[in-house]
Amino acid sequence: MQNKPSTAFISYVPGPLALRFISKIHTAIYRISAGHLGHRLDGLDILLLTTQGRKSGKRYRTPMPYFAHPDGYLLIASNAGGADNPGWYHNLLHQPEVTIQVGSEKHQVIASPLVEEARQVWWHKLIQLQPRYAGYQQATQRSIPIVLLARKVPKD
Repeated sequence: MQNKPSTAFISYVPGPLALRFISKIHTAIYRISAGHLGHRLDGLDILLLTTQGRKSGKRYRTPMPYFAHPDGYLLIASNAGGADNPGWYHNLLHQPEVTIQVGSEKHQVIASPLVEEARQVWWHKLIQLQPRYAGYQQATQRSIPIVLLARKVPKD
């Protein structure tokens, strides 16, 4: 069963350069193995998020922890408690139609930040599953966004 509560996790967060390097290796392993390797890491389920850079126009593939939602998947834009939202979040705001890979399956999704009451309800559920995010919220002044990735509905 995915998204089981976990209190044990790696508390060390690598710096930006190390994180980029680790992410590239993780992404390559995930893609080559069709998600058989790298789908679960440090007590988290991982998907690959492909966005288009809002400034560069380049495609970026980012391994992201995700949580199940009745309409798709949730991502938390914690940036490990950093002062700013992560780049992928800004890319989603600019271009919300993106591709994800969950295990071996690829999906087209539409990203939308949860707002107000929905964000509060899900925030409380998610920090029960992964208390590390409560610590990230304490480390920053910003309200950490939660993004819903909903499957794209085919047009008639």
